[in-house]
Parts: sequence; structure tokens; C-alpha cells
Amino acid sequence: MNIHSLDKQTSFVAGSLFSGGGLGDVGIEWGAGVPVLGTCELVSSRAALLRKNFPETKVFEGDIWKTMDQYISFFQKKLNLKSPWLLTLSPPCQGMSSNGAGRISSSIRKGNRPREDQRNRLILPGIDILESLKPDWFVLENVRRMENTIIRNEHGKVENILDCLCRRLHPLGYSIRANMMNFQGFGVPHHRERLITIGCRIPEIVSTYQPVEVIYSKETSPFHASFSHGGLGQPPLITLRDAIGHLPILDAQNKLVDPEDPYHCIPKWNDNQYFWMRSTPEGQTAYDNDQCVKCGKASSDSSQIECACGFPLPRPQIFKSGKLRLIHGFRSSYRRMWWDKPAGTLTMNSGVISSDLKCHPEQNRVLSLREIIILSTLQHPKWKNNYSFEGIPYGRMESGENFSKKLIREVIGESIPPLAMAQIVERLLEVDPRI
Repeated sequence: MNIHSLDKQTSFVAGSLFSGGGLGDVGIEWGAGVPVLGTCELVSSRAALLRKNFPETKVFEGDIWKTMDQYISFFQKKLNLKSPWLLTLSPPCQGMSSNGAGRISSSIRKGNRPREDQRNRLILPGIDILESLKPDWFVLENVRRMENTIIRNEHGKVENILDCLCRRLHPLGYSIRANMMNFQGFGVPHHRERLITIGCRIPEIVSTYQPVEVIYSKETSPFHASFSHGGLGQPPLITLRDAIGHLPILDAQNKLVDPEDPYHCIPKWNDNQYFWMRSTPEGQTAYDNDQCVKCGKASSDSSQIECACGFPLPRPQIFKSGKLRLIHGFRSSYRRMWWDKPAGTLTMNSGVISSDLKCHPEQNRVLSLREIIILSTLQHPKWKNNYSFEGIPYGRMESGENFSKKLIREVIGESIPPLAMAQIVERLLEVDPRI
């Protein structure tokens, strides 16, 4: 890997923490052109994806609490104690919550260890690494709830995550800003809203944009401003039809895979699921299916599961305790997307009919692997390479399969869209006076 210096203190390289399968690194290296020197990932299948797609990048596999010293030493040795230009962090978001500081503080004062999700505290070794390597820039990506998430800090005291970040990094010369961003405004064809926190310690920039006590703002910060997707010149959103409308038709009972593309494949629905969704219009949920497909009469009772003629209504229902009843679910469950809007948020459950807004707008099925790859921007003309999932075993794989369907859906559901990361980093390149 070719490493060059920006000045006497900084090498033009990046590193990532909680790297997943490296989808964010696609945006950093393949998109923005910043070499990714080292990554850190707990899960072996995702570490294998990193090694496969970034063969020149050093992958530190394991618990970050145990690998962070090796990670720091590697960067210091490779860069001759210079700072990397960029570090990115995408700690696990499943544990983020908005628990009040008061309740947790009270529990600690009483000597009781509060119930907490240890994944929330993974920001702490991340901050340790930032303190040691002192990158010129860092980008922290997480769910919007992070702004209200409370953790036990390194001293065992209750603290908001963003306050902890500022307390420890402001003394090192960082100016930090946090904005909520919906990546569909970056040309990503699905709804994905995340809190993006950016820190900078370049003196010329910090002198203009000095540290502030409250870093989260609804007003777009200079670090976040997108030169290609802002103001009156903002391009139209990319719709589901724009992105995947050209792909061959599939069906959750009659055509599970495109013979020309093994990635254009879907899970099978049972007869009940197919019946419910076959009767569901674009953008609607099967819970609102009030018309009987046998006699044509409509029901005015939203809790009714069968027509007066005795035929079942096409609503999600289950046989339990000797009788049929509606399946309990949110109004976003068993719901179709819209053709002329960006897709719903891609999650780890993108193949599950009952998950939030997961059904194709017209065809009787969920989105295929090929479709979520396209919608995630992992397949995009901007990239010089083709990202590969092949040869990485994970979950239940059928005989002869050389890629894991489960791995693809989980990694894409967890990751920042590469196109969004590329544009975030390109903005930093534009702001940096040395580049």
C-alpha cells in the first residue's frame, strides 16, 4: 500500500473501527481514494469479507477491548508515529437507547449495577484509539438515538455519549459537530437516517470552526455540508423504480431466482403469506385489506379476520389457543413499498415479510439480494472494484452455494451505504486546505 505524507505530522491514510464487512471502507478507499490501512472487526465472517475485498488492509479480528493496543501499535509503526488523516467508527447500534440519566444515576448511587447494554460502552475503546492516534479527522456514524444514549464512562460515572466524546477530545484540539443525515439526499435510493459526528484537529480549520459545548445541531455544520446535494441545486431523490425497476420479475412461490443471476433471489412465502400480500396494494399494509376476495364485500371492522360469508379476509392472522386471531404487529408490518419513492430502510431483516416496510411494491415477494445490493449502493458505477461475498461461509447454506444469503442481508442491514460515506469523506477532502 502506497502511503504518502500530507505534512510532517500526518499520513494520508484512513482506518476504521467496527468495520463490519467494510462497506464504509468501500466509500473511503474505492470512492474517495483514501487508502484504508487497518480495520477492526469482532465477527469472523465480516473480518473474512474485509480480507477478501481489501487484501492490502490489515484486519484486526476480535474484541476491540483486546485488540486496540495492537491496532494502535500497528498504525504508529507503519506511520512512524505520524497521525492518520482519518479514522471512522461505526459501533453497534442495536444497544442504543434513550434511557434517562436520572434513573441510571439513582441505581448507581444505591450500589446497584444498572441494567445496560455493554455494546453502548464500545465507544470507550474507540475514544482511547482516537486519543492515541490523534487523526486529523474522525467520523462517528450511528443511529439517531445515540444523541440521547447514556453510558457508564471510563470512571464508572453516568454520562451522555456525545458529552463523553467532547470531554475527552476537546483538550486534544478537536472541534466536533454532530448532524442528523438522511442518506437518501446523497443519492442513496433508500431511506436511512443516521447521526454523523465529525471531529477535526487541523489548526487552520479549528481556528475558524472552534469547539462548541453543544455539538448536536439541526443546522447543517460546515463539516457536513454536501457540495453536491444541497440547497436549490439538490437533485431529485432516486426512487425504487429508478434503481431496480429494470430487473426481471420474481415470485415468492413460482420463481424464487433469476436463472441469469443467482443474486437476484428471494425467500419462499407460505400460502397464507402469499394470500395476504397478493391482495395488498402498493404502499399499503395487509392489515388494511378489508375486502373479501370471494364475495367482494368490504368490512368496516379493522379487527375482523373473516367476512360475513365465512371466507377469511386477507389480513395477517394466526391460529392460536383454538381460534384464529390477527397477528399482533406494527402498521409498518406486512407493508409494500412505493415505486416512486426511495425504498424503506434496509435492515438485517430485509428478507422478512413481517418486518418494517419490506415488501416489493408490486410483485408478491420481498426484495432480492441483487436489489438490496443495488439499493445499498454497494453495486455502483463509482467503484473501481466489484465487492464479493463469495467463498465466505455463514449460516445455513444450500449445497453448491458459494455465498451466504444471510450474510449479505445482515452486513448490508448493519452498514453505512458506501456512496454516503464516499461523499462525507469527499466533503472533508474539500474542506482540508492541504488537499
